[in-house]
This record gives sequence, C-alpha cells and structure tokens, in this order.
Amino acid sequence: MEKSIGVIEFRSIAVGIDSVDRIVKASDVRVLEAKTICPGKYYIIFAGLVSAIKNSMAVVEQYAEDFIIDSVVIANAYNQLFSAMTATSEVLNPASIGVIETLTAPSIIWSADSAVKATDVDLVEVRIARALGGKNICIINGSLSDVNESVGAAIQYPQMKDFLVSWQVIPAPSPELYRVVF
Repeated sequence: MEKSIGVIEFRSIAVGIDSVDRIVKASDVRVLEAKTICPGKYYIIFAGLVSAIKNSMAVVEQYAEDFIIDSVVIANAYNQLFSAMTATSEVLNPASIGVIETLTAPSIIWSADSAVKATDVDLVEVRIARALGGKNICIINGSLSDVNESVGAAIQYPQMKDFLVSWQVIPAPSPELYRVVF
C-alpha cells in the first residue's frame, strides 16, 4: 500500500468531482476516498508516491485554486491513520484520551498523522465532516504525558491555518466514556 497521501477539500461539489478525474489523469495515484461533506463541500484523499501526489495536487491547484479550502501532502503516513479513517481501530489499553476538532478534512488528517508521529499514542478514530456540521474530529489514546505532547503537535497546522475549533485532553476517563464513545 502507498504510504503517502494527499488530501484536498473544495467549496464546490462539482469542482471536487471534476478534480478526481484530473488527479488520476495527472499522475499514478489511487483515490482512497472522494465524498461530499457538510455543508456542501467535497474532499478527496489519494495515495501514491510523494512526487506523484505533489504533481496531481499542483495540477488541481492550478485548475481550481479559487475553490480549494485546504490541502495537504503527507509523506510516509503511519498505518494507524488508514485504520482510524475507516473506523477499524481498537482501544486495547484504555488510558487518557485526546480529542482534536477542526474545520477541514486536510487539517484533521494532518493532525492525526502528526499525533501518532509525535509520541507512542494510538489513533482511535478520524471522523470527517459527515453529519458533523462541517467539523472533523480525531481521537487518540495513550498515557497522559504522551497524549498531551501528541495533541500539542497535532494542533499546530490547524491552529496556524485558523482551522482549529477545539481540543481536549481527558485524563483517566471513566469506563462509561469508553463504552459510549467507542
């Protein structure tokens, strides 16, 4: 499986759909997901070699610059990111929880990848703006010190781009929280 991904979010569904075609025609990449999200936006996640992702991204940015809300290229994405995006992660050792909330799909994917690269935390879930009013969340699990450090690393990009909504660190959450949330 390709280890690098590109994520791009549009303010137009039509431009987003057209961009899927442009992305795959520009380079040897594979679209992992392309969907509408609230409120009337569209995002694409695609994988391949970093050079191919950057080339496809450049083609789309040139074509749709005025419609792009956010975009990122993540080189060498951690495997946990893929299972968290498909909600197939398990919480084996419940500990402290970190929750990051952003306004764009690219910023939450970047945050999730940064969180697992910063310390030894588990990426539990990445939820992209479907039925969330345009917001996205990432949930991590680990020791309190690791969760604090990972959240600090994870919020840098969305904070810099003004896409950070909120973040929380929950030390020693109750078993009821785990039962209800996971």
